[in-house]
Amino acid sequence: RGIIVSSCGSAGRVPESVARLKRLVEMNIFDFVFTFAGVYTVDSLVVPALSRFVENVYVYDMGMWDALQGSFGEDRRALNSTPVMLSFAEYVTSPNRPNTRDRVVSTRVLAYANFKDARPWGLDMYQCFNSDCRASAHNMIFHADGKQFYGRKWLETRMKTKCLACGHLRRNIPAPAWVNQCEGDNHARVWFSWPLTISQRMEIGITQ
Repeated sequence: RGIIVSSCGSAGRVPESVARLKRLVEMNIFDFVFTFAGVYTVDSLVVPALSRFVENVYVYDMGMWDALQGSFGEDRRALNSTPVMLSFAEYVTSPNRPNTRDRVVSTRVLAYANFKDARPWGLDMYQCFNSDCRASAHNMIFHADGKQFYGRKWLETRMKTKCLACGHLRRNIPAPAWVNQCEGDNHARVWFSWPLTISQRMEIGITQ
């Protein structure tokens, strides 16, 4: 049982909206809720990956998260156009109760990390750290700082930023500890729990 919300913008980005979608899974109305977490979507880019996601879940009986990584996670063009959000339930065996399975709900965003397109570590909501500015990521320049890592260590690359609005510079910035690298060969694909906490938002310059 699942629902796909083929909308973008506030549906998968505003915390209040995300909380309502997540509630549908927590109340056991659906086993998963999928939506786009970007500002906009391009149908021709996302429809093939979305079709593969549905096929992975209902035809190949894959777990919801594996199905997402096997569709959007392997389609660079689709994921580069918009991050995606998935709230899903899994049944996990409790270590203290081996004969009992608990229904656990997780809500995550899968994103493509791209400094050039203002998505450092997949975080397109990044903001300028100047308290008098707070420009959005699309008004900033992001570059690798120092040694650039590749392969399985690519997430260890540090970053430098420059705000085009106020000129504020920052250097030697590590990836947040809560940004996770996807498994396999999905380099530059990341995921993180969603929505972000207040402390996580502050780590990327968001104060409101």
